[in-house]
Amino acid sequence: MRDKIIALLLACSFVLSGCLGGDEQSSVIDLSVEINGDSGSIHYTKDANNGTSIEGMEVSFDYSETESSGGALTEFWLQTGLGSARTSTNAADSKILNQYYEPYGVFLVEAGANDSGGNSASEEFMISLNGVFHLNQTSPTGVDEPADLHIDSVNENSIQSAIKLEISSTITNVENFAQFPPPDDVEITWQLFDPTGELIATHTQVITEGQSYTWTHSEENPIDGGWNLIIGDAVDDENVNQETSALMLF
Repeated sequence: MRDKIIALLLACSFVLSGCLGGDEQSSVIDLSVEINGDSGSIHYTKDANNGTSIEGMEVSFDYSETESSGGALTEFWLQTGLGSARTSTNAADSKILNQYYEPYGVFLVEAGANDSGGNSASEEFMISLNGVFHLNQTSPTGVDEPADLHIDSVNENSIQSAIKLEISSTITNVENFAQFPPPDDVEITWQLFDPTGELIATHTQVITEGQSYTWTHSEENPIDGGWNLIIGDAVDDENVNQETSALMLF
């Protein structure tokens, strides 16, 4: 009798286990996102009045390899890291989301997918974009006074600061073929100011007629904010060309 009772209890236990779903497996989304353009540079071309044209970068997020065992995929979505609203696409219409970046910095992006079974999966990625600033004044006759370069601050949504600021500025003393004014040397002074207005680096160079000089400077861990490169010409009536660039590197 005792053996029959134990067998009956074991049978009931097995039945209850099956009814409660003990062997049931939960469905999940296997999220796979291929990113193209997640590193590179944003280019800012400046004019003499600090007018700026921007060559941004398009970053592509491809969800083609994403699968779900819990239902049909319904939505692919993206938090861009720029502080803007989430973007998304119907999974039946497109498997690719594109985002155009104009700010520079390092941005934390979250990519995700949803399915018809109410399942969701997401993953975080970092998009690293350097900032490159250009100021070119080149013509056969040059300019009387070289313009200054303003280096815009890293975007406020960047999760990291730049690790290096690299300056390269080439000044050419344009050859003067006319007799008036007579050819002369030029004296150029570069001054680099940080966002607090502190003078960080300076250099003065005399450049002879028809010659060029390139001043370079590298600043480790530059503080966030707008930097200014002031370029002064101490000689009147003697024109120059300039090709200046600044790289905020991450």
